[in-house]
Amino acid sequence: MALAILFIPISDALVKWLGAELSVGQIAWLRFVLQTLFIASLVFLQRRLVGPIRWWHGVLGLELSGAILFLYWGLQYLPLANNIVIFFAEPLLLLILARLFLGEQVSWQRWVAVGVGLSGVLIVLRPNWSLYGVMAILPLMAALCYAAFMATARAFQRDSAVSPSSLQFWVGVWAILVLGLFLLIGGQQDVALARWSWPELHQWGLLIGIGLLAAFSHVLIAMALSLADASLLAPFQYLEILGASLLGWWIFGEFPDQLTLLGGAVIIGSGIWLFLHERQLARSNLDLVN
Repeated sequence: MALAILFIPISDALVKWLGAELSVGQIAWLRFVLQTLFIASLVFLQRRLVGPIRWWHGVLGLELSGAILFLYWGLQYLPLANNIVIFFAEPLLLLILARLFLGEQVSWQRWVAVGVGLSGVLIVLRPNWSLYGVMAILPLMAALCYAAFMATARAFQRDSAVSPSSLQFWVGVWAILVLGLFLLIGGQQDVALARWSWPELHQWGLLIGIGLLAAFSHVLIAMALSLADASLLAPFQYLEILGASLLGWWIFGEFPDQLTLLGGAVIIGSGIWLFLHERQLARSNLDLVN
């Protein structure tokens, strides 16, 4: 899990670097194409069958496309670490969506964690808003799309046994279709996010690196989840902020300001407390059953 999470900021750094030469929509589309090809190759080498396609795979593909598009768009304006810190509002937004649309019970301790965590998001947004304007909201939109993706997956996987590789493959296929349609329509309207230019050789190298890192990270996370509880592994995702901070400083000369560090600490603290609370609650329920 730690290895997977440390690979993700490298992929984001490559996207930020490549974004100066190619459109965000094109990078996101090619990322899904390459990632899906890598996953299909892995499934073939393991001699497994991809499960049947479901209609809700399309919903997941749309939500994940939005998350990646907003996240990559934000990388073109915000420092690497700032973009990731704001995106980590996702677990808190997921809790809200789970309550509103899945009918899950939310204790007052969870609401406190959400309130504290979102206050951390506001702390981070304040200086970023003054520097980058409305673009500071882009990673927050990415977090909302990804929270919707997680809530949808949770809702439909309750009644449908789907392997991780099958889910990733079909969601990737739908994301390719969604972003391809976006590029087609947006390109005709000359939308900057959807402009297409044929990548040069060095750009193909970066794109392949982005796709490989994305696929490899997903496989490692799936392996980790098969060996340990999600509540145990979840806090490791905050290593991404450390990796993003170091890469932002090393490659782009960026370093989070004091308010970003403070807001990030509040978000991380509330998230870890929430994970620990969920783990303790699960243990208590297990004890009651036994």
